[in-house]
Amino acid sequence: MRSTLGVAVLSSCLFAVPVAMAGPASAQDRPGPLLAYTGVSADRADGLDVVDTGTGRQWRVADGLTHDASWSPDGTRIAWIAYGADDLGHVQVAAADGSGPTPVDGGTGDSRSLAWSPDGTLAWFHRSAWSPTDCSAADRLRRPDLVLRGVDGTTRTLGTVAPTADDLTFSPDGTTAVWRERGSDVCAVTGSTLVVADVATGTRTVVPGAEDTTGLSFSPDSSTVALQRATADGGDVVLVDVPTRTARQVRTPEAGESYPVFVGDGTDLALVRTTPTDRTLSVVDRSGVPVRDLAEPPEFVESLLASGDRTAVLVAGRSLPSADGAVQDTQVWRQPLDGSAATALAGNGRAATFEAAVASWPSDAPHLDRRLRPRR
Repeated sequence: MRSTLGVAVLSSCLFAVPVAMAGPASAQDRPGPLLAYTGVSADRADGLDVVDTGTGRQWRVADGLTHDASWSPDGTRIAWIAYGADDLGHVQVAAADGSGPTPVDGGTGDSRSLAWSPDGTLAWFHRSAWSPTDCSAADRLRRPDLVLRGVDGTTRTLGTVAPTADDLTFSPDGTTAVWRERGSDVCAVTGSTLVVADVATGTRTVVPGAEDTTGLSFSPDSSTVALQRATADGGDVVLVDVPTRTARQVRTPEAGESYPVFVGDGTDLALVRTTPTDRTLSVVDRSGVPVRDLAEPPEFVESLLASGDRTAVLVAGRSLPSADGAVQDTQVWRQPLDGSAATALAGNGRAATFEAAVASWPSDAPHLDRRLRPRR
């Protein structure tokens, strides 16, 4: 699941600012949900960072190559996959301020793609061995276990998954796990399938009609998953009905839609909408009918996430590479769904590998004056 922010406050935008956007680093007095994402610091070092989306305060949780950040249900802890020089991933858990990092997967083998369930269960894919450089090695094709670690620290497995499994996500009610698989050969380039599994029984279904999609957003009631399928005009929304394990494509001939995420009570979706004449960050209903336009999106959108309270979307994006081939850093904003001006949160997410996770925790963010850096 699909997983945070840099340690310096955004000083300027590297692409055209949407019309509705306010000036950079417009901090508020009230703390908001916490956004965690893979970013880079001023010295360009990899790391996992956090920003309070209400006040704009930021801090670093961990240094090094990290992926798949996920928050505990109460937002007081964060988990991520940390990679070493050997390309082996290990599950780390720490407090929201980054203190007390602890490995929880045994420290052996290879772990990938984690997610925290609303009931406090932490899950990931784990294989006992991995050959990251040799496609002919048997270890490379070994099927990983889907490991579930309960709040008491005990673990169980929910069967094996394909070696290519990724994008692990839980439903808001914690009863369903969803992930993607791309066949049994990690060295082959194949299309993806969507797997929906019952967490209690392990029963799983490959959803017909959800092949070769990207993105994954659950409705608040856990009944529907929103996906995107790429098309020539920018994309179509695919909605998966979880109880029946069926999918339908929402076709709107006059527009293409991409990066759909459920917002509010789940009646509507926020997404990037492209027509022959313009491109907007918009709210639409489940049939693709526009409800309201919010702002002009970045030239290249990396990610679109619903805020923890579902009253805003967090937009991450950048400009396309310049004439000299330089790739710009990812910028992040909080865009309220009522159409009011957006707030710039950060401007140093690592381009092309942006992963983010939002905590619904409404409490004050940790007080970390010792970690803060002055605004540029």
